[in-house]
This record gives sequence, structure tokens and C-alpha cells, in this order.
Amino acid sequence: MDAELINYIKEKYPSIKCAVATCWEEGPKAYHTTNNSWYTLFDGGPWNPWIPSKQNTHAPAANEAEDSGIVAIPHLSRDLLACYDGNGSNFGTHPQNVLRGMIYDTKTWEYPYLYNLIDQYRHLAKYNNGYSYNMMFVGPGWLNKMGRWEQPYELLKKSYEDGMRYYGDLKKEGKLRDLTMSEFADFYRANKTYTEPECALWKDILYGSKKQLFWYVDPFMRACVNMDQGGAIVDLRPYVAKLKWEVGIGTPHVQDASYPFLIQEKYRAGYFTHYAGEGTVRSAKICCGAEEVDLCLCRTHATFSQEGKNRILTLDPVDIEFAEVNVKLQTKVIFPEGESRILISREILDVSDPEAEISINEYMVACYGTTEYPEDMTSVKLSVGDGPDAVKIDYAYKCREASIAGAKVAEAIIPPVQTKVTLTTDADDATSYVKEGYAFSPMFTLGMTKKIRKGEVIGTWLNLEKAN
Repeated sequence: MDAELINYIKEKYPSIKCAVATCWEEGPKAYHTTNNSWYTLFDGGPWNPWIPSKQNTHAPAANEAEDSGIVAIPHLSRDLLACYDGNGSNFGTHPQNVLRGMIYDTKTWEYPYLYNLIDQYRHLAKYNNGYSYNMMFVGPGWLNKMGRWEQPYELLKKSYEDGMRYYGDLKKEGKLRDLTMSEFADFYRANKTYTEPECALWKDILYGSKKQLFWYVDPFMRACVNMDQGGAIVDLRPYVAKLKWEVGIGTPHVQDASYPFLIQEKYRAGYFTHYAGEGTVRSAKICCGAEEVDLCLCRTHATFSQEGKNRILTLDPVDIEFAEVNVKLQTKVIFPEGESRILISREILDVSDPEAEISINEYMVACYGTTEYPEDMTSVKLSVGDGPDAVKIDYAYKCREASIAGAKVAEAIIPPVQTKVTLTTDADDATSYVKEGYAFSPMFTLGMTKKIRKGEVIGTWLNLEKAN
């Protein structure tokens, strides 16, 4: 449902407290894996309950004035890694999802993955002040004998009964509360604040890869950090813009209800591209002389902590080997609650040659859109530096660059999504830069470079603002 529909329903039927508003990541990936027949796209929203804003269903309300009056819940609880990498219809707490994904023993008709998925959602209480949520929301239509579904009726029935039994046993053990939608809406409003984020440090429970993703959502952004790419940000949605995005017949978006991204590795390549040009990602390059290594190539793992209003992701150190110098570097990604910005901190823990010249190139490659297909970038405005010395580039696909030594800000304004994004630093000796893309690489780059020695820390802020 778009915001206009939710607002209308709440006005006409004020007793309504809760609604199934979207389903997590049912965008182009779902469309492609349903024989190109899933004609309504819902991509870029929260995976757990939220209070939708009056302006946009996906973007949570930041305060009472933005509150649409309901609590929104997603249809199903999806695997936040397998669903992101692949088709969501195969990886969720709908038993038929698990059967459709062939994630069961065909001889014994057992499906431990379903129980592991439920348990991983229970584990999210560790990152959300003791709160976790999970649902199995399905209609009875797939429990029929008409042969429409991929598995025999007996297996369909068994999977549903086993799934419900698992929830029932948890309830008997005092590990679960079952609530109606209205009851849950009351619980949610009594236990959550507007700006409190939803956090999920999610691990692979299906393929044994040890891969981790960290998901963060609040009223100002949704972001995904990929530990398989050294802590790179691989998905970023600027909720701070609270885009008015009507959906349906007679609107500018007949089918596409997705919230636009600035970074999206699945639709805009990410770090790993097949040819010249760059995909969207927020990462860093460690440089020594003429050599450079992108942290996207450094797999690692992370732990979560909370200090006051800060949610902190601390990555295990990575070892970077140059021809003659080895560097040990640690990254922290910090999300201050309610501030619409992300701090990325890098520290050089050790260098085999203390006299070696090491520098860090912090960068963000971005664009905007809701699908794999590029949008018109000519309205994008880039600038580096502040005041009269700032250098500006109006995007024209000419592959231009600009840099200023000592500048502390690189900026892009993206009018189609009403967003201003900046990279900033407190360092006095950084060089900030911007890059314009070209037709084969229709992105823009914000970045800054700085020399760094053992024991030093460089912090770089990614800031999001609404731009009218």
C-alpha cells in the first residue's frame, strides 16, 4: 500500500491500528524469478514492523507529525541474506517458500532451515533492546489438492503443521508471545520510539559461507553493510527525503512502489563489475606508493555493540599485503540514532615498515533508481569544498573530476530523489574530490584521501539530507 491509501483508510476507518503494508525486497529480483509476472514492485523497505510516515509507506515516521496512525508489518519474515542475494519467494517463514526453494530433505521431509530461520529472527533481540519479531502470514489457498503448487499436498500440510507446532512449543516454553495484529500494534507503540532503529547482524544459515550482512533502518535511512566486502555499504535508501511516491493507476508510478536507492549492489553492480567503470558502493582503498587494495576484497566478520545512542559495528582487523609492506587495519561503522548520518572509522593497527607512506581513499560511488536500468543523471549537481572556493560540476556524462587539498566536504545533490549526500571529515590534511561518470558508467563518486600512520584513526561521515 502506498501512503495515500494508508492515509485514506485511517481517515475512513480510524479504529484500524495495523496493516500488512509491503513485503521485504519484492522488487526486480522477485519480478525476474516469477517469469516476469510480478507486476507490483515493493523494494527498499523495512524487514520488521515500523510506523509508516504519512509521506511514504517505506520510510518510518520520525515524529508524531509524520505518523500515519498505523503500525505496518511486512508480509512474511524473510532471510535477510539469502533473500537479498536471491529470490525472496524461496527464503521466508512461509513453509511453502522453503519447499519452493528445495531447502528440505526429499526423503524424510524435514526442513531444519525453517526452524533456523525462525531462531535467527529470535536472535535479533540481541541487537534491539530485547525485542524480536517473527510472523508466518499465509492464506490457506496453497493447502489444497488441486496440484497448483510444486509439492504434494501431504508435504504442504505437514510443513504447515510442523511450522505451527514449532511456534507452539516455543510458546509453551515461555519463549514466545502470540498476538493479534491489533494487540501487536499496541505492544509496538508501547515499547518503541520513533527514532529507535531496527538492527540485524545476519549470518548465512543456508550455504555455510560464514557471510554476514548488517542491516540498519530508522526514519532517515536504510543501509546494508557487507562483511564479505570488508564492511562496504552495499545498499542505501535515503528515507530522510520522505519522497511522496503515489502508486497505482493514474499516478507516475503505476506498478513501482519501491523506495529509490543511492547504492544498490544487485541492481547497479557494486564493487565487482565485468568491465570498465564502477558500480555503486561505499568503501575505501588502502594505498602504498603506486599499489592500492580495495577493502571490498577483504572478507571479515563483525560484532555489534550499543553505546548510548550509537549502534556500533566493529569489524575484525584485516591484513593487507603490498609488495614490501603489510598493513593491519580495523574498521568501525557507527550509526548515531536520529542523526541521518553514518561514521566510518579506520585505524591502522600495525605496519611492517613504520616509515612507509600509507594513505586511505574513502569513496562512495552512487546514482539513483529503483531498478537495474540507469536513470537520467543530468540533474545531478556535484561540488567539492565550501564557500567561494568550491568547485562545481553539473552532470553531463563527460567523466570530469575535481579535487581540492584541505577541503573537508564532497557533495552531490540528486533532485529526482530530493536528496543531498555528502562525505565529510574533520581532518585538516585531507584532499576531497568528486567524479562525474559517463554513459557506460552512469554513476558519480564522492571521496577524500588522507595519509595515515600506525595508531592513527581517520573518520569519515556519510551524511543524508532532504534537498528540495
